Amino acid sequence: MTNGLNRADVAAQPGARISEMVALTGFRGLAALWVFFYHAWGQSGMAFVGFNLGEWQMDLTPFFRMGGAGVSIFFVLSGFLLALPFAEWQAGRCDKPATWLYLQHRVLRVFPAYYIQLLILLAYTYHLHGVSGLPSLADLLRHLFMLFVPPPLGVEPRNGVWWTLPIEFSFYLVLPLLAPLLRWDRLWLLVSLSFASMVLWRHAIVTFLAGSPVPERVIASYQLPGAMDMFGIGMLAAVVFVNRIALTRWTDVFANRDRVAILGIGLLTVAIYWLSQQASLYWADNPIFYLWTPALSLAVAGILLAGASGGRLATVLLGNRVMHFIGIVSYSMYLWHFPILVALKEAGFFAGEGIVRLGSAILVGLPLTLAAASVSYYLVERPFMRMRRRG
Repeated sequence: MTNGLNRADVAAQPGARISEMVALTGFRGLAALWVFFYHAWGQSGMAFVGFNLGEWQMDLTPFFRMGGAGVSIFFVLSGFLLALPFAEWQAGRCDKPATWLYLQHRVLRVFPAYYIQLLILLAYTYHLHGVSGLPSLADLLRHLFMLFVPPPLGVEPRNGVWWTLPIEFSFYLVLPLLAPLLRWDRLWLLVSLSFASMVLWRHAIVTFLAGSPVPERVIASYQLPGAMDMFGIGMLAAVVFVNRIALTRWTDVFANRDRVAILGIGLLTVAIYWLSQQASLYWADNPIFYLWTPALSLAVAGILLAGASGGRLATVLLGNRVMHFIGIVSYSMYLWHFPILVALKEAGFFAGEGIVRLGSAILVGLPLTLAAASVSYYLVERPFMRMRRRG
């Protein structure tokens, strides 16, 4: 067995700071961009995107239609990055992370930027519609606690992308309980529980909500039990990364990291076209309903492992300055892109038809989104992150 580590792998050594894994920051940026392109495509009319190459027609529309997969990338990355300290503790390389401090950091990372945006959106709604546009006290409380789940417990979010936030935060709460499984000799149990949770939950939802609108089924089926395959594969990647010395010749994913990155990109592409072609079967309790997110997550895990260990290809694609910057502001970008696109559409800023309209949505919406995300990051996120570090 050969680890294949060299000087370029300093950031990948045990105990290395997560912030040094610049390719993974860029990967977050790619996820945020992908979700932006998906919503820009949707708000501009869902145009066909492609070109002719001789007698072949290259249809790139699936990459826009499946842009919601960017959320899956976020989930896998969260599983990997947040599980790393716990996996290192289980491997005997550091002290046990302090649970209360860990949860405090998670709250300070997620809620401030969200609360500021909630306040701004409510103020804007009041400006347009007065008191009648504001939520009831009960709905406001649900917003404060991110209860974006199906009724009667939940509420429809004021920002269409907020429904994923409580899923992510639920994982934050569950992770310390799963920490004992983040060991090389318990991977089988971690994987089994993650996939069993996903299958049982999704099957229950697709059965009991068979006649419900698709958006309601989406939100219900991907609540934490139904999303555990994505987080689970991220955690699996963290354990593999921490225990890479135990890999054999046949399981060493770090021996040729560029090849792993290429395989990950290839599997990601296959998964995108697979779902695009079989979309009509997805909500029919078909095997694709249970296999697609695991396939996508395995592709993401391959790419992130290549990037975390200093792979050249992943570093070039994801660790460059542009992607790294977008990754830094990716959370605020995720929060702000959708209301900006909706406002631009309502104001008539998207010109033309088809692919031209999509182009105008991107050219107008992306700079404004990055500007808003930068302001949110530097004025809201970063001060609370510094407070977190002082704690």
